[in-house]
Amino acid sequence: MSYPSWTGFYVGVHAGAASQAISSASFIDPNGNLASGPVSGGSALGAVGGIQAGYNWQFAPAWVAGVEGDFSWTSLSDRRGTPSTAPNGVPIPTSTVTLNANTQWLASARAKLGFTGWFNNTILYVTGGGAWSSIEYNALFFTGTPFNVANPSQTATKSGWVIGGGAEWMATPNILLRAEYLYYGIDSSNSLSAVASPLPAPIPVPVNWGREHIQVFRVAASYKF
Repeated sequence: MSYPSWTGFYVGVHAGAASQAISSASFIDPNGNLASGPVSGGSALGAVGGIQAGYNWQFAPAWVAGVEGDFSWTSLSDRRGTPSTAPNGVPIPTSTVTLNANTQWLASARAKLGFTGWFNNTILYVTGGGAWSSIEYNALFFTGTPFNVANPSQTATKSGWVIGGGAEWMATPNILLRAEYLYYGIDSSNSLSAVASPLPAPIPVPVNWGREHIQVFRVAASYKF
């Protein structure tokens, strides 16, 4: 059986939808003014879009192996908040704690392995490798007056892994179209300390985030040289 040739370099663009969830977010007030603990909420939907480039090598002859790198801009934000309470559980009027983790971009370097023996001009493939994410962290402690606000922020690049799969169709000898799913596990753990405590106190309040999980559904078009 004759198969079309998948071997060669390619570059292209992609776009799709994504969901983000961070496993946990919490704060600890060492001054004893606020009830420490987790802040609930978190998952969010957003969009992704970016570029990819890679190389395919066809062998056996129905199998295709390859490597690919990609970069995606994202609009993902994990936002969670809660009314503040004292350590004894009594609510503090007009006081809130809000924790945000905004994913600005995703990148990955992956290996691919696909099979084209069933549909001739279509590859069914699995993929996986290393991943990176830029996350902006922000914490807001508001105690009811403009003068009692702590608002630390930080942007950090975090690493992790990605796995997924999809199908790619050779529309012409040079045009490749695909639909794929990717799952990212990012070690997004991060800690901030409020420069000014939310209530009069000498010790800053540390804020901690857990692991980030992102699911991406996207379509892509590539030009093969």
